[in-house]
Amino acid sequence: MEQEENILVSVIQPAASKAMIDAFLNPLFLQLIEDARRISPHYETLWEDIQKLHIAGGKRLRSYMTLLTYEAFSKKPPETILPAAAAAELLHMAMLVHDDIIDRDDIRYGVKNVTGEYLIHYEELIKDEADRRHYANSAAILAGDLLISETYILMTETKTNPAAIVAAQRLIAKAMFHVIAGELLDTEASFRGKDAADPLVIAEEKTASYSFVSPFLIGATLAEASSAQQEILQKLGEQLGIGYQLRDDLLGIFGDEIQTGKSIDSDIKEGKRTLLVEAFDTYATEAQRQEFNGLFGRQDITQKDIKRVKTLLVESGAKEAVEIQINALQEYTHALLESLDIDTQHRKAFGALIDLCLKRDK
Repeated sequence: MEQEENILVSVIQPAASKAMIDAFLNPLFLQLIEDARRISPHYETLWEDIQKLHIAGGKRLRSYMTLLTYEAFSKKPPETILPAAAAAELLHMAMLVHDDIIDRDDIRYGVKNVTGEYLIHYEELIKDEADRRHYANSAAILAGDLLISETYILMTETKTNPAAIVAAQRLIAKAMFHVIAGELLDTEASFRGKDAADPLVIAEEKTASYSFVSPFLIGATLAEASSAQQEILQKLGEQLGIGYQLRDDLLGIFGDEIQTGKSIDSDIKEGKRTLLVEAFDTYATEAQRQEFNGLFGRQDITQKDIKRVKTLLVESGAKEAVEIQINALQEYTHALLESLDIDTQHRKAFGALIDLCLKRDK
């Protein structure tokens, strides 16, 4: 039965949600920059670089999912849990900062990330390139830690049922437990070999857990939705997260760097064992596998060979197989929406969110 009595005047949209989150976080960053300045101008620089990265890009989807879910299951406006939604965004940003260190990327959203900024800050101070990168990465690690800390602080500032807030904080901790598992398995897969970890498990742990399951469940928990509805949302988040990761795998190799704002060669150079690569192992001929394995994961790979790797992924049928799987997940997650006890307007908004995540080009 649909909760028609819960319909609000308007259903929150991604653009409005992003504007709300940015309006909430921008003053917070300015205050933290000021607080840091009182300690040291060098600490101020770190917070300025964090703010710069926040402003540079991002769709604010995690905060949108939190707000949309809360609005769908609560009679209160989404602004009620704005700090919690902002917390979901800061956790996401923290994971991106740390992930870029692991992936040895200096670019995010088409601009220099924290490591990239500090490579410039330290250019005249540290002449040895290896030392300079070490200290730049160290600053980025600290930036990620600061964002995680602020995530928990913002959760405590949410004005709703205290028991629900505690439960939401536990969800944050649980999400971090799972995403770190996925990150470790993903990192080790490049040198432990293809049988060390299932790419599907990595996608579930690294992407689905904190990027989709956590925002949905935080919104539902703060709205005090039933456990049955939360179970459906968990399944929705898991499957949508896998689909999102599949799309990310494709964009990581076949995307437009201007659109994605990050390198499209790093997955190949790092030898990242993604679901796309797993599909290649399934569909490729033995000759294709031998050629691919001779190029994939080489840090010194040439642009010509990178192009050849991409061609092999297409010719083997791996790219098409992943696209088919994404389409299947899109259909499945849309079907799951019919089990949610929400009004028609919010169901349509969830459907649009699914399409946005699985058909994106950046």
